[in-house]
Amino acid sequence: MKTPRPHARTRRAAATLVIATAGLLALAGCDPRTVLYFLQPFEPTIPPPCKTELKGKKVVILAHALAGTQTDFQSLDRQVAREIGKIFREKVKKINLVDIDKTWAWMEGHPDWTDPTEAAKAFEADIVIFLEIESFQVSSPTSPGLLEGNSKTHIQAFELAHPKNSKGKPILDQPKESQNIYDAYKDTVFPVRGPIPESAGASKAAFRTKFLQIVATEISWHFIPHSPEDDIQDVKFGGH
Repeated sequence: MKTPRPHARTRRAAATLVIATAGLLALAGCDPRTVLYFLQPFEPTIPPPCKTELKGKKVVILAHALAGTQTDFQSLDRQVAREIGKIFREKVKKINLVDIDKTWAWMEGHPDWTDPTEAAKAFEADIVIFLEIESFQVSSPTSPGLLEGNSKTHIQAFELAHPKNSKGKPILDQPKESQNIYDAYKDTVFPVRGPIPESAGASKAAFRTKFLQIVATEISWHFIPHSPEDDIQDVKFGGH
């Protein structure tokens, strides 16, 4: 019989302690589910649906807001891309994110571009994330005078990599090939509980800023893990 490894014994011992503690507190009238959540030896996270990691990769973020969306919100696409970039720099180790201003300079210099991988090749990047913002509004469509954020974004990601041999090793002497590694849509509503009246504490400008941050955050979750607690929307608007 093999001797259990020390860390395996430690995990089992920790699990036994958690279960025993939860049982005792349950007898005392406490909800054991709450106890188990706070006593587990790790922080639970929700994995991203895109399985390709950004860690250690050179990444380009492209964003484009469809006609009509930009009418009320100038530079919306640039602001969304910049906000997502801030999140990636904070949450993803060793990511090499191409500066948003450089990305926009490339886009303005290539107004006829149609393939996002063109930008990846131009910056010698590994991954390009393309965001097409199809709608973005902060006024309730059903309740005039009330604030309610609604947006829809088409999220795509492409990877440039060398082809691999039968053993899964990259063939470095062959040019990189592009592959669509992710394609999804994200609808965001804020607040989820329903529209709120505009006030000194929740001006339209402050509400828009808050909603833009939430849109960017929820888009970032397609590529990075997040805590279940993050799903609870913060409806505070600072000092605005």
